[in-house]
Amino acid sequence: NVFSIAPGVPFLATLAETLLNGTLVPGFRHSGDPLALAEVTIYLPTRRAVRELRAEFMKQLGGDTAILPVVRALGEFEEELTDASEEGGAEQLEVLPPIANLDRILLLAPLVQKWKSRLPAHVAALFEEGIIIPASLSDSLWLARDLADLMDEIETEEGDWSKLAELAPDELAIWWQVTLEFLQIVTTAWPAALAEMGKSNPAAHRNAMISAEVARLKRNPPRGPVIAAGSTGSNPAVARLLAAISRLDQGA
Repeated sequence: NVFSIAPGVPFLATLAETLLNGTLVPGFRHSGDPLALAEVTIYLPTRRAVRELRAEFMKQLGGDTAILPVVRALGEFEEELTDASEEGGAEQLEVLPPIANLDRILLLAPLVQKWKSRLPAHVAALFEEGIIIPASLSDSLWLARDLADLMDEIETEEGDWSKLAELAPDELAIWWQVTLEFLQIVTTAWPAALAEMGKSNPAAHRNAMISAEVARLKRNPPRGPVIAAGSTGSNPAVARLLAAISRLDQGA
């Protein structure tokens, strides 16, 4: 159930056309029934693509009355991704809500400041040279932003923080110890802060929502076609979702 659209043709227009004329999903085509498309679910990479595909459907239907397919964005996994009204939808409700990006940076910055205040003595025991340490609130905010980006990257790729200590070669071991101490902010202090707030990191939240959707598709396959388009499954969670869709009888 894996297909490609040639690069020389309009992607969303071709997607809509092949779904409507029965080429994409054998046994399904739009024959004029205004309710037929309501059973179709389509996943696209971005909300912009979602808007454009809906407009393309309206264009190709030529003004005919129809309930459009459910079109969701793969790139922004909000609560609508899984339906809590369905059987098993409680999985979604158990996912801790994501912390806002700005809130995360503002809460990480004081942790960076605390690390800065205790680092000089630690560094002095390891080095015979001076080291420039971030000194201002602005520096702390920049480092907090970098930490937030690192957390998103590691969690999106489902990396294991516990393996950090194994990464550095011997010639970098002393410098790496300083780095590991700094990264304790995200491996120790930040998880404790999140737990106290009852929040989760955005990337971890997205992965949990995708996992809930994969479980729902396996447990209760939709009656109509389920299509994921425009994504290569570049991270593990999305790859699992694409695999689950491809195994459905009417998946594409």
